Amino acid sequence: MIKLLAALLLLPLSAAAESGAFPAFNFMGVKALRAEKPVAAVEPAARPADVVVKSHMYIQAGKEVLFGHADTPEQYAEAVAYWTEVLEAAGIQPGVPTYKDTFFTLPYKTADGRVIRAFVAEARQFPPKDETGLRANMALAQKSLAAAGLTPVTARVLNLEYILPTYAVLYLTKPEAKPEHETQLRVLKQGGDIEMDLVALSGVKVMQKPEPWLLVYVGAELGSVGLWAKTPADLALKLQARKDYLVKAGKKMIGEKFFPIDHDEYKFGVELMFFQ
Repeated sequence: MIKLLAALLLLPLSAAAESGAFPAFNFMGVKALRAEKPVAAVEPAARPADVVVKSHMYIQAGKEVLFGHADTPEQYAEAVAYWTEVLEAAGIQPGVPTYKDTFFTLPYKTADGRVIRAFVAEARQFPPKDETGLRANMALAQKSLAAAGLTPVTARVLNLEYILPTYAVLYLTKPEAKPEHETQLRVLKQGGDIEMDLVALSGVKVMQKPEPWLLVYVGAELGSVGLWAKTPADLALKLQARKDYLVKAGKKMIGEKFFPIDHDEYKFGVELMFFQ
């Protein structure tokens, strides 16, 4: 009787084994494992080719050459090879580079005598931690340069450890004896609000005004100064004295704007704008 019961209990297990339904819990045999395709490792998203993450690959523009810093000859060779290719692609003839004490230069020559200048964006020009906004602003910078008659050479996103994420644009402009007189893409930052009526008088091309005290524009370098006094007569004397000083220093006056001041004694103010 006992033998009969044991045989009856083992019968379902034997049938399951013969039918292939056993074992359970998603067991996989050796043959199945060998036939199974391995799961591919998830590759990290490729970084766009226009993002600079190595400090030695960050190039800057001097008066007549491009320059940068590299800790080793290998880094120097990598940077020079890269930027030589960029120049050649833009139709600019690279010269013979130099390297000494971690500092390197890359000379160049353009067909029409124009020079390369670099614009590095102020981080307040676009939302923080927003690559889409950063890239949109980078595109706007290149469009603003072209609209002002300047030629963009290349643009790169800068993602370096020692600065906030930003971008740099290299472009061509006509050289002047003083760089401040050149038509460049520039940032004007003031302690107070920028008087846009005076900016309009200057004739510069405004790219954007992201903050009341921050202006991005294309043109010669702007400067401004605020003066205040107790009486209109005192203010007029101060204004004339400052104008005389600035003109003597080679500055070109643009205009001035008077405004009241909420102060117990100094109630009269003026904003003076000029070209550096």
